[in-house]
Amino acid sequence: MEPDVSQILIVADDLDLKHQLTQHYTAHAYHVTATNDPMHALDYLTQEAVTLVLFQYHQNQPTLTALLQDMLEKCAEIPLVVLTKIDGVETITNLLRLGVTDVFDLPVSAMSELDVSVNRHVQRSKLFYENVRYRQELELVHRQVNKNLAELQQDQIAGRLIQQRMMPPESCSINGLTMQRYMKSSLYLSGDFIDHIRLDDDRVLFYLADVSGHGASSAFLTVLLKNITNRVARELLAADGQDVVSPAKVVTQINCELLDFDIDKHMTIFMGVMDRNSAHLTYCVGGHLPMPLLSQQGEVEYLQGIGSGLPVGLFEDAEYTDLEQQMAPDFNLLLSSDGIFEVLPCDQLADKEDQLRKIFKRGGSSLDGLIDALKLEQLDEVPDDIALLNMCGTQHA
Repeated sequence: MEPDVSQILIVADDLDLKHQLTQHYTAHAYHVTATNDPMHALDYLTQEAVTLVLFQYHQNQPTLTALLQDMLEKCAEIPLVVLTKIDGVETITNLLRLGVTDVFDLPVSAMSELDVSVNRHVQRSKLFYENVRYRQELELVHRQVNKNLAELQQDQIAGRLIQQRMMPPESCSINGLTMQRYMKSSLYLSGDFIDHIRLDDDRVLFYLADVSGHGASSAFLTVLLKNITNRVARELLAADGQDVVSPAKVVTQINCELLDFDIDKHMTIFMGVMDRNSAHLTYCVGGHLPMPLLSQQGEVEYLQGIGSGLPVGLFEDAEYTDLEQQMAPDFNLLLSSDGIFEVLPCDQLADKEDQLRKIFKRGGSSLDGLIDALKLEQLDEVPDDIALLNMCGTQHA
């Protein structure tokens, strides 16, 4: 740890020298510990934070030289200034070669020169302790960050599992319609959401929504979306004994409630009600892109209605309209989020739309064929969430 004040350890067997140095540096506001026992000094250095050692050294004493070497090896970061009788340049050279920081001749004739060296090396030592403290603080912060990241990852994994379970099965059959969904998230949690609700023996309400942004906040909004949609659909079914469920009315209510939440989030959505008995699709577009691809009677085209409704959760005066499409018995309808465009090589939006249509057609208008053609399963990461919902008018996928 970093000492509160600069601590000097004086090691000198000359009692007068030890007393002189102790008084001098105590008067200069240093905390001074003095000893005439080098072994005690070595123990002290390993237990306390010292900024400088002043060491009285006698040449030609092997034991003292060994202790000096041991001290330099174990406490290499602490400046060690030797006070000794200098017989020549070789004396200084040998001591510096051992690792000594500085060497002064005894008796000390000018304390001012020693003070300059002491002050300089004390500052260097204090910088060392500051760096140690900063490194320890950074390591503590790093450990805490890693712990928080691990907890966040566990939370997101749990959230992902919950979000996946909120969605319908990846493949199922409802009212003679085969429903398949596919999700690939750019993060653990997705802002894309797919759901479908069986209204009665003939009708299914289904939708694909793309919430702005990524991560937990966007995923949280999908929870609200599912709750609102289920509730509004039930209310519309029960209202005045009517059995009409208008996608536009549901989307309008979602828009109102998102604005009331004031959570600075919006979404695009495609919502439809498919009546299997009459082979009739009623749908509403809330700023969603791309439009669903409809494959029937050998042709693959986008549904009409792009731009017919604004994104949901942005405008209080937004109006949403029900559109209609008659379906052939063997129709195949593909809904996708705009993340699909990110894995297509074209630059222009119109080119991407045309390429997606051609790929879907070449793949037999099947979800599996599209996934294989785009190699989605082979991608470790995607720039944006990708959500796909495929609805077939026959029992086969």
